[in-house]
Amino acid sequence: MADKDASHAAADAGGVVGPDVVAACALNALPGIGISALHAIATSFKSLREAWEAGPKEILARADDLELRPAAREYLARMPDLHELGLWAVAAAKDAGARVVLLNDGWYPAKLKAIKNPPPLLYVRGHLAPEARRVAIVGARNSDEQGLEIARSFGDGLARAGVQIISGGARGVDSAAHDGAFWGEGQSVAVLGCGIDLVYPPENRDLFDRMAKGAGAVVSEFAPGTQPSQKNFPRRNRTISGLSDAVVVVRAAMRSGALITADHAAQQGRPIFAVPGDLGNPIASGPNQLLRLEVAKPVLSPRDVLELLGWPVPEALRTEPPAPVQDDPGFPMRTDPTPKQSKVPTAETVMDELSLKLWRLLDERTPAHVDDLALRAEMTASQALRKLAELEQKGMCLQRPGKYFLRR
Repeated sequence: MADKDASHAAADAGGVVGPDVVAACALNALPGIGISALHAIATSFKSLREAWEAGPKEILARADDLELRPAAREYLARMPDLHELGLWAVAAAKDAGARVVLLNDGWYPAKLKAIKNPPPLLYVRGHLAPEARRVAIVGARNSDEQGLEIARSFGDGLARAGVQIISGGARGVDSAAHDGAFWGEGQSVAVLGCGIDLVYPPENRDLFDRMAKGAGAVVSEFAPGTQPSQKNFPRRNRTISGLSDAVVVVRAAMRSGALITADHAAQQGRPIFAVPGDLGNPIASGPNQLLRLEVAKPVLSPRDVLELLGWPVPEALRTEPPAPVQDDPGFPMRTDPTPKQSKVPTAETVMDELSLKLWRLLDERTPAHVDDLALRAEMTASQALRKLAELEQKGMCLQRPGKYFLRR
């Protein structure tokens, strides 16, 4: 009777779903429960559904064998209603426009299913095809302008070849890669480090909506309501590489999420490519290190990636002019005949101290987000945005997608 009641309530809340979905959503929403714990529970009870039916008392009785974390034990000790918890998660997913895909569903991506301990369930907005050619493009949130251009061009070119772009939906390289896929009239998949019902970063709402409405998918393995947290991102990065046929690292510092993604890719047997960068650029140190250690192969264009993977190269990419050769290992830079000089603020162009303070915080190579600039300038984000708009009108800064700004 409990299964029938749960299925009926879940159908009312989140579409036609069965008790297996409600059970998976409930256990996935338990505090302190990760992928390994979910697999251990499924093994111990024969399935997540049987554990859910057994209830919190029985799960808690096996806590030592399951190696449950203190947070999970404390929560289970309160004897929560797992049926209600599962129904809440299903309803929250529906409210966000998402559906639940279980590990044994036909819609679960085959490549991700093949990794060790794959996520037992995915919350999906949009269409996540079970079989597709996918390449992850990852890199720094605080990428320089050239890194953003590279990410866009790779997203664009690979999309034109029918390849889906996978990334984390974050600021910087991730967003640029997703944008590039749209330029190439292709599809993109953002894997979130938070619940499917949250938008992070908030300025990417339109980007995620576009994916969900036909240009790909937005995916999360975390329960609805899960806040973006540093501890979530390695798990998210593992899913990014697991969904992909290969990983391209564009820009990354030595300690970065992009290198964590590359590490997961290596463990999963995925090819890793890296865009070499200027030796003096700190956020090129990650890709350069991957190349130096021969963990990754160098790529300078989408065509390089396609050829190294043995995939067809569209005629449009074959006829692109070759990039100019440089002595340095960096990605080819623009070849302006004379370098542009920075515009120096004067009393005529900068009318107040706040504008001057913001201008001095800007950099010519690395875009800065308005929130970071506001914090460093000790003003509100709305004040900073207004002053930056004035500077942009005066030709003293450039705005990039996502409210990033460069000195001009």
